[in-house]
Parts: sequence; C-alpha cells; structure tokens
Amino acid sequence: MPVLAEKPAKITPASAPAPASASAPASQEREIQPPFSLLWHEPSERLELKIEMAKLAITERRKLERQWIVTAGGFKKPSGTDAAAPKPPELRRVLFHFEGGAISKDKGANGKVREMLSGGQLVEVELQYEQDGWDEERYGACLSEKRQMLERLYGPGQQLVRSSTPTPDGKATQTIVGYKWNRNNTAVELIYFHVGVNEGDQAFHTLSLHYKRS
Repeated sequence: MPVLAEKPAKITPASAPAPASASAPASQEREIQPPFSLLWHEPSERLELKIEMAKLAITERRKLERQWIVTAGGFKKPSGTDAAAPKPPELRRVLFHFEGGAISKDKGANGKVREMLSGGQLVEVELQYEQDGWDEERYGACLSEKRQMLERLYGPGQQLVRSSTPTPDGKATQTIVGYKWNRNNTAVELIYFHVGVNEGDQAFHTLSLHYKRS
C-alpha cells in the first residue's frame, strides 16, 4: 500500500482518460484504473494531501452507509484563448469514495484545526461535468464522443439505462442515459442526466464518469 511519505502525484484537471498508445495493451486486456494516476485502495490521507498539493478545495466530506465521500472542486475552467486549458465541458467537481475511515482533527502550527479523512481506501472516483450554455444536443454529442473513447480503451460496453420519464410532480421530464464497461473487479460507467421543465426553458444537465473498484 502506498504510504503518505511518498511524493504525491499531481492531480490535474482532465476531461477524459488518456488515449490508448501504440504500445498499450489491447482493449480486451486493459485494466480500468482510476483517473489522475491514482491507485485503487489508495489511503485517504495520501489522496487528501494530493488534493492540497494541486491547490484544489475540499468542499465536503460526508458519510453514506459504509463509505466516506470527499468532494473536491476548483478545477481549471475551459478557455478558448488558453491552449493549455481543458476542453469543454467543464469539470465541476470530483467525488472520491472511500471504504471505511473516520474524520480526524489535528491542530497545525498556526493553531488552526485541520480535518482529514483517515483510514479510508479509495474504491470509486466520480467526475462530474457541466457546461453553461450547453443544450441537450451538445451534451448528446459529448456523450457519444466519450462513449467512443471508452470503447477504444475497453471494447464494447453495455447499456445500463436509457429512459425519459416525468418527475413525480409532473412539471418536468427526467432523462437518463448510461453505459458500463467491466474488467475483472473494476468498472467505469458513463452517465448523462437531464431534467427539463415542461413549461419554460429551465434545465439541468450533468455528464459523469464513474470509476469503480469492488
């Protein structure tokens, strides 16, 4: 297991996993790894240090059943004038899921109390993308691009869901489209979620990638 004393790898805002290279294994053999050069079962203390070193912000730590979820934000925004900026859609937040762990509090040299999730092991990374001004058609095109990218990496996936149903109050329509790729005890899911108000132009869209380890 990696230890905290090791030099942390840099977490950088990426819009997608790196494309396959000529020397990479075939899609049928490729293992599914978490993004940002992380490792499955990586200690939560080490990952929180990486988030800090990348000058990102932890916006929430919450417990959901047996897992702790650490949410990070502050990723670089897409910019048409910056060639080094990531391409749209914008990576708004990343949710790191940990098996086990507990919140610890330490007082720093400045006297401030610092919280950290200790003792957790990384089992899922969820990347959530949103882009202001995009409509359902633009998200649909992006969904298709990311699906093709994942098929090049891992081969054909399976469709998890494709549905469009009214919300319980009948005032909006909810659309979900999802695909999944499995490799041994790992998986990646591509999910598009959209809620559109039936009367008016209000809408919520998000496109997410879920890297999971069982």
